[in-house]
Amino acid sequence: MKAPTPVLAPEAAPSFISPTKASVPLFAASSQNGTSLRRFLTRLALHTSGKLYHRDGLCVPISKHKILKTGFRVHLTEGATMKYLAENTAIPVPKVYCSFLCRHRAYIVMERIQGDELSTALKTMPKESLEDVFSQLRDIIRELRALTPPCTGVESCVGGSLYDSRIPQGNHRFGPFKTIRDFHFWLRKGLRPEDLQGRERDQDWHGLQEMMNRQDGPWPPPVFTHGDLNPSNILIREGKVVGIIDWEFSGWYPQYWEYTSAWFGNTMKPGWQSKLDQFLDRPDPEEVKMEEVRHKWWGEC
Repeated sequence: MKAPTPVLAPEAAPSFISPTKASVPLFAASSQNGTSLRRFLTRLALHTSGKLYHRDGLCVPISKHKILKTGFRVHLTEGATMKYLAENTAIPVPKVYCSFLCRHRAYIVMERIQGDELSTALKTMPKESLEDVFSQLRDIIRELRALTPPCTGVESCVGGSLYDSRIPQGNHRFGPFKTIRDFHFWLRKGLRPEDLQGRERDQDWHGLQEMMNRQDGPWPPPVFTHGDLNPSNILIREGKVVGIIDWEFSGWYPQYWEYTSAWFGNTMKPGWQSKLDQFLDRPDPEEVKMEEVRHKWWGEC
């Protein structure tokens, strides 16, 4: 069965296609302490002291205690997210010293938290210590869930667009969406129930129909979500969780999104998948099934 071709009726277009909410100038609204002097010193450090350290993807250490995240894919919303969490929770996130945009390229200077990635600590950590780490992670997730959503839609912490490279149409920023239903409609590329008419004999028809029924049903308010909870984004020092890093996929999402993103985003790490239930609430079975079907048709390429 080929992927269903959506038929989008203009008169029934979801609200995110013609949003009533004014768009947010994210780079301008999200810059922090971006003075001319800080911009100069940051770029100078990138080309001097930054050469002395090992570069890890988009992140470049520029001193023992500071690290710079920069690139055309980097967005200032990530810096705004860490600031928002630092002001509203006790979650250990890197302190943001400054963030700014220069020549269409984002720069975020943040605290370089000293600690080991949980992916490394897992190999040697005693069972009792690991259980304590998961208990700390449960508390962190509980704090995230306690944040009050500003609306009923799917959006970033500043009410703007989102990013998730694991979504095929998410290589560029997407949203915001006025409702969770609008978000689901976008995820399935505009497929409507009527598009499946006449395909009842296809073996995948029932699964797609059930997926859409669940996606289009009522949903509780969104919750703030990290979006990429893998062991490399959790820093440990002396048995304590001292940092949750890499917030670029974060935002207000449906309640199931944290778990299913961690599950489907770590299919090559079954050991980590088996540990998710120790600190994340497993979604309802029908929500897991809904995401399984979506990933089958519209998952990572």
